[in-house]
Amino acid sequence: MLSIWSLVCAALLVICLGSFRWGMIKFFSQPAGSTTGMKVISLCGAGFAILHLAAILLTPVILPPWGIAAALMYLCALGLFWWAISANTPRPLSAAFSPDSPEHLVDRGPYRLMRHPFYCSYLLTWTAGVVATAQIWLVPTIIVMLAIYVRAAKMEEAKFTSSPLAGHYERYRSRTGLFFPNPLKIIERRS
Repeated sequence: MLSIWSLVCAALLVICLGSFRWGMIKFFSQPAGSTTGMKVISLCGAGFAILHLAAILLTPVILPPWGIAAALMYLCALGLFWWAISANTPRPLSAAFSPDSPEHLVDRGPYRLMRHPFYCSYLLTWTAGVVATAQIWLVPTIIVMLAIYVRAAKMEEAKFTSSPLAGHYERYRSRTGLFFPNPLKIIERRS
């Protein structure tokens, strides 16, 4: 019999993954079609989703403190994802690893705090599975996805620095964190 926290975490993981999939199909544009990078993200994401769901469903008991912490992480990931969608609704972004040149810079919503809130949302989701289950063998899934997101972020940032938006982007970059808010930059901005 599954514990209540196993069911809650499994449901929240599925909702997160469903939201992310919706984003890939309905929100992000793919001007160059499905790139190799996007195929890697999709393949790793699908495989790791199965591993995380299996770990949650096969963990005999998810203790309440860990279940609560994981549920909060999943909820934060969902909130951040949909907040970033909302901030981009007028002009959706291109998918990771797209070779197109940026046409606009988003600096509202979660982008006031971090440059890549979608990647932050995804990382929170992968981390929540480890927190919920305490399965150390899931840690490599976080590391692999982090490496992919860092590479995608670097590519996106290089596109901005070689575009007409370079100056505006550099000012924006100086006041925001990469995947997570940078407290020092927030304090500095308020000074």
